[in-house]
Amino acid sequence: MTFILTEKPSVAKAFAHALAVPFTGSYYENNRYLITNCLGHLFQAFDPEDYEAHYKKWSLSDLPIIPHTIRFKKIEASKKQANLVVSLLQTHQSDTIIIATDAGREGELIARIVLSEAGITDTKNIFRFWTSSALTPPVITEALKKVKPLSDYNDIARQGYARQKADWLVGINISRLLSLHAKTLLSVGRVQTAVLAEIFRREKEIADFIPTPYYEYVAEIASSEAIFTAKAYTHHEDGSITTAFPNDCFTPDRFSKKPVVVQEIKQEQKKEVPPLLFNLSALQRAAFASLSLSPDQTLAIAQTLYEKYQCLSYPRTPSRVMGSADVPLIKDIFERMRAVYPEYTDAVDTALLDARNARLFNDAQLEDHHALIPLQAIPDTASKIEKAVFSLVVKQFFASFSHLFVYEMQTLFLMIDGVPFIARGRKTLEIGWKSLFLKEGESSDETSVPDKGEENTFDDIDTTHLLCKEVRTEKKKTQSKKPYRYDSLLQFMEKPKENGKYSASLGTEATRAAIIQTLLDRAYIHEEKKNLHLLEKGIFLIQQLEKFLLLSPLISARETAEWEYALKTDSKTFLEKIEAFVSNVCKEQISIAVFEKQKIGTCPLCGGAVVEMGKAFSCNQYPVTGCRFTIWKKTYGTLLSASDAALLLNGKSVRKKNCKSKAGKVFSCILSLVNGTINLSFDTSKERKIRR
Repeated sequence: MTFILTEKPSVAKAFAHALAVPFTGSYYENNRYLITNCLGHLFQAFDPEDYEAHYKKWSLSDLPIIPHTIRFKKIEASKKQANLVVSLLQTHQSDTIIIATDAGREGELIARIVLSEAGITDTKNIFRFWTSSALTPPVITEALKKVKPLSDYNDIARQGYARQKADWLVGINISRLLSLHAKTLLSVGRVQTAVLAEIFRREKEIADFIPTPYYEYVAEIASSEAIFTAKAYTHHEDGSITTAFPNDCFTPDRFSKKPVVVQEIKQEQKKEVPPLLFNLSALQRAAFASLSLSPDQTLAIAQTLYEKYQCLSYPRTPSRVMGSADVPLIKDIFERMRAVYPEYTDAVDTALLDARNARLFNDAQLEDHHALIPLQAIPDTASKIEKAVFSLVVKQFFASFSHLFVYEMQTLFLMIDGVPFIARGRKTLEIGWKSLFLKEGESSDETSVPDKGEENTFDDIDTTHLLCKEVRTEKKKTQSKKPYRYDSLLQFMEKPKENGKYSASLGTEATRAAIIQTLLDRAYIHEEKKNLHLLEKGIFLIQQLEKFLLLSPLISARETAEWEYALKTDSKTFLEKIEAFVSNVCKEQISIAVFEKQKIGTCPLCGGAVVEMGKAFSCNQYPVTGCRFTIWKKTYGTLLSASDAALLLNGKSVRKKNCKSKAGKVFSCILSLVNGTINLSFDTSKERKIRR
């Protein structure tokens, strides 16, 4: 008998299909194989009070809490499956056991914990199935011939244990330490706090930014056939040019009706390769840009497409490529999906459906799972938003196997009344894969958008007869960086940059959405008009951490990434450093301020202070008197700011133009607070009717 353990039910089903093993009601079994599955993690780390009961009450004298080894308990929601898997492993521990959890550190950790909880320590008869290709029957049967002893993967297992213990030590100890000093709950995490610090840095950079005024001179130039624009420019010492002038140095009238001399024309053909397939982060960025979905919402929808409709491959993947063994699968999906979605196939290049296309079929770049791909058409019963997310994946899939986008960059160097001007333009030669996105004004995450100065086309320009119609002066100011949004923050977490240097990624595909959601749930940040901004508690936490050099690794993306590098190279030393860090911090005499929320207004029910929480403005007397007064930030489909809440608490009304009815209709209304409850009023009967 060969016992096969997978990480997910869908993978167990794929193995059973490949090996023709029937389902018995709880697992798959015949006279040769027994196949069962975990449900992701079946066990979770002990809480401190599981080691010693007195740890349930937080106390500075108990810190640091550093157990010799992290122990585990069953996750309540998957207790039944945990009992089944442990029982089956114990029964079949003398048989050949093949671990087929996901091919990565987390998958290895899941399996090792289950084996440990089953009391299995002798691994001589245990082997590892390892592939990130799509689990088609040929891939499964071939990879089963290449299984290796489980001991070959001991280093990856050690990394998994070390990473989990490190996160536990930092989260438990530093959170308790700071919370006890600040007299409020301050959640700290090895990755989440570094991400919060990056948002803090961006907001400070924006606040400290001083705009610098400059001038641009835009000429409107006409030939006999067409009109285009050009900008005055000057040369830098390094040979580059700029169209920004620090002072107002030209009188526009001097150029009016003057002839334009073409001094040089540069033409350069450029090509843009098709985009890669989606991984989870790329899908989350695209869904935010196109559909305004948060990373957490996109992940939930992708999980539904995978589990319920089975039209999407496993979503929590870091890879944007397929394996070389996946070519037959992709060809089959391509043929089936093109019949359902013919509108996406105008630019396809079937020559790319070949193992020689190393851009998309690349075993070396394949991580835990292959890229996100559609598996079959989404059913009609799916919701509108589910169909929209799935459409993004389908479109990206076909774009990946489409022709190049080919264009010609054109640059005209001009002279008008002795002043040099430059005009840039681009001419599309072959639209290729971009046709899939330009039709609906969408963009893939690789789509480059030309600068406004490059929107000229010179197709019908007679360069021998040009005249300057006019020049306008445009006074501008330099712009600060933009606040982080879901898409840009995900991009930073994938490839963090600090002090001009890139470092290893923060979090994983499976955890990044949860990390951002934790920051939202802890009332550290909030979303307003698609931008992510720090709340009072988030600012307080980072400001306190900045006081102590010893705590600096928690707020540095670079140092957090260096921890990750150390974990991969020497997990034992990494863990020793984390333990030393936690011990030193807990022994240090630190002076964290007591956190006091800023009062928004007075509670109309009990007279207490109304303060800002994660999703609402609430009375701070709830822990004392049980007062439940609340103004929800999201009310009637619109978002209320702290200033809105302050007006309402002061007896004033707030007009909102973007409220939404239950039917999804947008309407305007006036909000006021009556007897502690939000009240709606309208200027016109038409507004009242729309609301219904």
